[in-house]
Amino acid sequence: MYTESPPLNDDYPEHDSAERASSNRVHRLRPGAFPRSSGFKNTEVASDRPSIPRRIIRSLSRFSVVLLIGVGATLAWQSYGGEMVRALAPSLGWLLPISASAELQGLLKPVALDLAIMKRSVEQLASNQDQLVRRQDQMTQAFATLQAAVRDINQNILSLAPLAPKAGSKPVQPPAH
Repeated sequence: MYTESPPLNDDYPEHDSAERASSNRVHRLRPGAFPRSSGFKNTEVASDRPSIPRRIIRSLSRFSVVLLIGVGATLAWQSYGGEMVRALAPSLGWLLPISASAELQGLLKPVALDLAIMKRSVEQLASNQDQLVRRQDQMTQAFATLQAAVRDINQNILSLAPLAPKAGSKPVQPPAH
């Protein structure tokens, strides 16, 4: 049975080699360090880490602070808009939407009117084209009806006309008695 514990100095390189080579194997611990367990499983070892509930509370408080800063920044942006950014950081002005000046609005108004007139004209052309397509379909149907009527008339004329003898053939004479 082995009665000596393994040397602890291997875990702490700050001890010099003379202590490691000592024959009596004196083990020195760092100040504030706890000795290793003697093999008992239920020994409590104090830790430098805070308890789990304390860590959860710290994490939630940090998250809440970040969330409140974000909400505050969003509300400030919505209420003051780009004026605050333009005043504090003019170099970031390109990120903001451009506000149209009165001069620019004056130039855009006739263009907007022209576009509205053009839109109305295009809609009228589209409706006229639809009417033309409908009329063309009606004319096509009327033409087909006329062609059918011409065919019927030609058939009726051919059926009523007497059979004329063919050219070059002799007419049939009735037999003499």
